[in-house]
Amino acid sequence: MAQYSLPDFQFVFCIFSVIFVTHLGFFCSSEDVDSQAELNDNPDHGREKLPTVFIPLLARNKAHSLPTFLAYLENLNYPKDRITLWIRTDHNEDNTTYVIYEWALHVQHLYHRVDFNFSLEPAAFEGETGPYDWPEERFNHLIDLREQALKQARMDWADYLFTVDVDNFLQNPDVLRMLLQQNKTLVAPMLNSLTMYSNFWAGVNAKGYYKRTPEYVLMLKRNMTGLFEVPMIHSTYLINLRHRVSDELSYVPSQAYIKSKKDVDDMLTFRHSAETAGIPMYILNTQVFGKLLPPPGSKDHVYDEAERLLFLRMEAMIEEHDQPLPVSSYISDKFPEPDKMGFDEIYMINLVRRPNRRRRMMLTLKELGIAAKPFDAVDGKAMTTTEIERLGIDMLPGYLDPWAKRTLTKGEIGCFLSHYYIWQEVVEKGYEKILIIEDDVRFEYKFRAKMFYLEEEISQKGHKWDLIYVGRKILNGKSESYLNGSKILVHPSYSYWTLSYMLTLEGAKKLLAQKPLGRMVPVDEYLPIMYNKHPREEWSKYFGPRDLVTYSVNPLFVFPTHYTGEPNYISDTETSGIWEEALDDTPTGESAETTKDGEALEKKDGEDKVISNGTNSQSTIKEEKELRNVPSVEGKEDSVKESVDHTEL
Repeated sequence: MAQYSLPDFQFVFCIFSVIFVTHLGFFCSSEDVDSQAELNDNPDHGREKLPTVFIPLLARNKAHSLPTFLAYLENLNYPKDRITLWIRTDHNEDNTTYVIYEWALHVQHLYHRVDFNFSLEPAAFEGETGPYDWPEERFNHLIDLREQALKQARMDWADYLFTVDVDNFLQNPDVLRMLLQQNKTLVAPMLNSLTMYSNFWAGVNAKGYYKRTPEYVLMLKRNMTGLFEVPMIHSTYLINLRHRVSDELSYVPSQAYIKSKKDVDDMLTFRHSAETAGIPMYILNTQVFGKLLPPPGSKDHVYDEAERLLFLRMEAMIEEHDQPLPVSSYISDKFPEPDKMGFDEIYMINLVRRPNRRRRMMLTLKELGIAAKPFDAVDGKAMTTTEIERLGIDMLPGYLDPWAKRTLTKGEIGCFLSHYYIWQEVVEKGYEKILIIEDDVRFEYKFRAKMFYLEEEISQKGHKWDLIYVGRKILNGKSESYLNGSKILVHPSYSYWTLSYMLTLEGAKKLLAQKPLGRMVPVDEYLPIMYNKHPREEWSKYFGPRDLVTYSVNPLFVFPTHYTGEPNYISDTETSGIWEEALDDTPTGESAETTKDGEALEKKDGEDKVISNGTNSQSTIKEEKELRNVPSVEGKEDSVKESVDHTEL
């Protein structure tokens, strides 16, 4: 009983309600759908009801994925009064039961029937070493539940059974209609993950297990699109129960399968029954249908999979034009309570004229449970010569950008001032330590956990520091060494970018004491000067003492959202109007500017256009991307363990 986190009076009501649901179900009336609900162009369909669909939902330890999964289920472009939901959950150590119950209570009147049954105890199967371990009893239990759902769908005379794992997210609202249009006994929509994992196999080995094939990669990347016959579909697929041959389908292992001594697994036994009945499986990849989480490892905990989902949600906001994955409005407690992770303040620097970036960053920080303060960046592009002179800004004598051989841009002035004003606020308010995050970053997998690990190491080992890079562009990683006894901190070499860094009060004082506005360089040149790792002594000599105690996390915790030349790349420092325009100090003999990513800038019709200069910039970007810690399936791509997705009961 302790697993069910409800007050006693709610718990009693819950038990009563679920008993009612289990035996009677939730009912609502079925009404004719209008002509907009047609599956094809046949006008007769406008006077007919759409086929009935039976959807079994099996959930175990999925409280983290259910809010998003159920939001997409709600959004399916299919009349809910033609859908029966058959929901089962048990052996949970998280809040899965309450999440489903809360949702079902709100939507029960929308669907033809909601059949919900659960068990609060036990929280694990006998012999389980963790929530994602699979002893034989658990396999048999899942097979039994899937078979129960299949039999119930037949007893209900359902036209179709649409099985969807609750960590599969159906982003395309027309997915169900499109599968029905294929008129196949077994068909699945192709789903993508952050790895090469999907919900189909394109090949099997001699033992009938997963085998990676060239066709798999082509289909997965949609280099070839269509409806393809494949040896295995799983996780999300449609069964046409109107086809007589579907009566031969079963999850229960046949005697022939048992004699083959293959693994007893619901995916494999179901495939065997389809193969025995001569029923081909098909995968449809003509559109982007949705996403899924790779299966967790046997030693993972619920927290690990929740972190994978969080990472997927954050990446989706970058890849899908700042659109977050939805969460059901019928579920409470969707986001963690925000905090400052032990910092006095967390600043998120953003230009007011970049509202989309601010929106994405604030949503991302909300997902992470981070209470950050939006800090309006100085818009260098809008600065006038008068403003620059009034602030006492002057460029460091002899400064030319190491890559572009040009002087400061207005964007670089604005960027420097944005950081400078934060340093001033740190000193004015006496903050002991703060975190600065720019608005064009993507957070790494388990970002918060890594930050807490870093804080723990600093506390335990007593590291003295002024500034710690959390994200930067590493220019010479081979020259960087770890601190004695540290597994996470290195002595940084000359670096670019100020994506994110931690700063102490003492560090802010040191940065301000140099009065850098009167001898300005870009802020990402100034920091290496101050920790005495800048290669240009003719610049460094203007500053002293250069004793900013600086470290960097390694691997990095944040990276840029986009790199130069990629779609949606925007720079507010490299191309926003140059220093010469303000101070009339124009060098001659330069045919083109370049960015710090090693790309050339071609001026055309008053606009800046990125062109490749034939250098190794793209290989540098590739190397940088390879440093990212994208959660994987732990190298199990070529074994059945990767492809057999047992994320359910």
